[in-house]
Amino acid sequence: MKEANIDIAVLLIFFARPKQFEKVFEVVKQAKPSRLYLYQDGPRKGKSEDMAGIIKCRAIAFDIDWNCEIHTYFQSENVGCDPSEYIAQKWMFQTEKEGIVLEDDDVPSLSFFPFCKELLERYREDERINMICGMNNAEVCEYTPYDYLFTTSGSICGWASWKRVIDTWDEGYSILKDSFNLMQLKSYLDSFSEGGAYINTVKRHQRSGKAHYESILGASMHLNHRLNIVPAKNMITNIGVTANASHSVSDIRMLPRGIQKIFNMPAFEIEFPIKHPPYVIEDMEFKNRINRIMGKRHPLVRYYRKAASILLRIKYKDYKGLKNSLLRLLKIT
Repeated sequence: MKEANIDIAVLLIFFARPKQFEKVFEVVKQAKPSRLYLYQDGPRKGKSEDMAGIIKCRAIAFDIDWNCEIHTYFQSENVGCDPSEYIAQKWMFQTEKEGIVLEDDDVPSLSFFPFCKELLERYREDERINMICGMNNAEVCEYTPYDYLFTTSGSICGWASWKRVIDTWDEGYSILKDSFNLMQLKSYLDSFSEGGAYINTVKRHQRSGKAHYESILGASMHLNHRLNIVPAKNMITNIGVTANASHSVSDIRMLPRGIQKIFNMPAFEIEFPIKHPPYVIEDMEFKNRINRIMGKRHPLVRYYRKAASILLRIKYKDYKGLKNSLLRLLKIT
């Protein structure tokens, strides 16, 4: 049995997609972290085919040829992507003070692991920092002389953080009951042209009765005025566009072209030693690039993307997705 290469905890969240998960685990096997947390949701009712994928994924996860602690949390029944991700993350950070989180479609570069370890140590006690993102949605920020930047934007496709951050998560969305501070939050986000949309998302998630970690994480960041770290070059390839994807479409052709390029971006390796920025200040060039990609503060781009998404779903006969898109557009859900 080989020794671990890096002393770090890694949480793997997976379900029943062995083709995708195997690609993620191939890199994890090369990294050889000292501690693995394995979380897997259970089979869905009426979906007998789930068990075959679940068994295959579990076999992949146990193909461990190095010395490491193994912790498992396997659901006997399906609880869904939300709140599964929240449950899994809270579970690991009950034990660990810091760690990496990868889902079954987040394929990291090998240097992502030592990159995270160094930054987790460097910013361990720095309350200004929220999380370390692996994905750079702009792919490459060629303008910066450093290996990473600070931003209120950032992706949740492969990340690392600290217990000190996760302990501030509020699954009950208490902010919605605090009219004054909710107004403060909305005003703050309005400066990014995000206020109304984000508050509506939080309200929708709160009404669902399920913990949606992405909005919980975002609220925690904004309410505590923290910044995310994003690598100057993308370090995660997202391979999540599949027929059984939870959050994305089943066919990449149904995504507007500007969004398609986010998926399957190459994951770059970083050279060490890491070039650290001397100051912790938001990178507004990156913010502007992400706003353009996502259509924020660019109403023509945003409306074009919405129209393109609807037309593409019609073209490829994704009527369920079309219904959900229209409901969100009309703010019914």
